Amino acid sequence: MRIFFRFFCLSLLCFSAACKDSRPVYPDAPGNLFIRQQICDIEDFKKTFLTPNQKLKDQGFSAYSLHRDLTDPKTYILTLKCANLKRAVEFIQSSNFHTVCVGAGLGTPVIWCGTDVRERRYGNPAKVTGGIVIANNQVKSFDFWKTCFDAEGAHHHANRGYEASDYSIHHLSGIPDTVLVVHEASDVTKAPAFMTNPAMKGEMEAMGVTSITIWYGINLEERTF
Repeated sequence: MRIFFRFFCLSLLCFSAACKDSRPVYPDAPGNLFIRQQICDIEDFKKTFLTPNQKLKDQGFSAYSLHRDLTDPKTYILTLKCANLKRAVEFIQSSNFHTVCVGAGLGTPVIWCGTDVRERRYGNPAKVTGGIVIANNQVKSFDFWKTCFDAEGAHHHANRGYEASDYSIHHLSGIPDTVLVVHEASDVTKAPAFMTNPAMKGEMEAMGVTSITIWYGINLEERTF
């Protein structure tokens, strides 16, 4: 009987961990959403979804940035700053973002998100240059990863090939933890070679990163409201 009970508890623990992994819990806290999606007509999308800003403001959003994917000119990356991550994710998932703004037959949008650990800065520049790098890290322990990241300091790498600036960090608890690291790239075309080189891979593994997916976007526009 004791053996059965222990087996039951272990099975329940594994089941709970699996549920936690497959069903992330979005907290009621400030954060950012990062959405990657093919879009038929970007101008129509902007008119429908991004302007006027009042609809987004009513849902707790306060800023956005728009980027064209580095490798696919028909794919775009949208970042959204929100006051309440849970509410923001629910709005994007339940709104007409895909069916009306994006168009049928293009697949569902990929949504990454996390609460703000190091806040992402937004502005209203007259002209946006450069690009954005968004790294989705799955890590064994967020606390250990953060200690390693902070110890590296300014993150100046001599062989980077471009200037990196405006780092932000966004976290979502889970098994494993999700850490989104975002930075601006003066020349985003040089970012893939640097981010995927063997030295960087070794550094990430030492920080407890179990897998990583990276988006690269060319800056188009950025707004606060």
